[in-house]
Amino acid sequence: MPIICFFGPDGSGKTTIARSLHRSLGHKGLKPIIAWMRGTHTSASLLARLFSGFAAFKGSSNPYYGISIPGRMQRLWQLIEFISVLPVLLFKFMLPSFLGYTVIAERYTPDFLVWVSLTTRDEDYLKRLEARFMLALSMKANAKVYVTASEAELAKRRGGEVNQKFLSRQLKLYDRLAKLVKAYKIDTTGRSVEETLDSLLSLVQPSMLLDSRAFVRNLTI
Repeated sequence: MPIICFFGPDGSGKTTIARSLHRSLGHKGLKPIIAWMRGTHTSASLLARLFSGFAAFKGSSNPYYGISIPGRMQRLWQLIEFISVLPVLLFKFMLPSFLGYTVIAERYTPDFLVWVSLTTRDEDYLKRLEARFMLALSMKANAKVYVTASEAELAKRRGGEVNQKFLSRQLKLYDRLAKLVKAYKIDTTGRSVEETLDSLLSLVQPSMLLDSRAFVRNLTI
């Protein structure tokens, strides 16, 4: 059974699209489940919360915790993040897929790569061995959909409480990753939920939804 991968910045509409697709596939007799991953969802986040209380780690590289990883700890932190995400990858994605579920990834390995790259301020992180491994997993997903919106729209949806510099860097990384994994791109700027879902489902004939393999084969580009 397939993994349908959605990725993109917060506020782009991934959660809404994933839930809508979950309902659509469920009505077609499939067994869909929603799963997600990102740095905040791993055991490394416990360390981030701990370090956020120390002056040496204060910064805006990771606005969710208000931390920046010191340069001397950059590589160590990257490895900690990678090790801590492996159980999430196994139990939330791989195991359900093996058990016959259609896994709808609300966030997946591209989101993790953006998270670590920004947190450690490492523009070359995608060249690291473990990052290449995660990229390879992204390529193995049966369908890859990059969900995004304009920078102004994302800032608006997040209530203006966003570091503009961080958002710009984040979008550039996501754009780069989307090209690397050859993802289909959906821009939700000015679109309703219904229009966005129609755009996604219009890629295939309704009858193909009965065959999940045919569905993802036609969705992947």
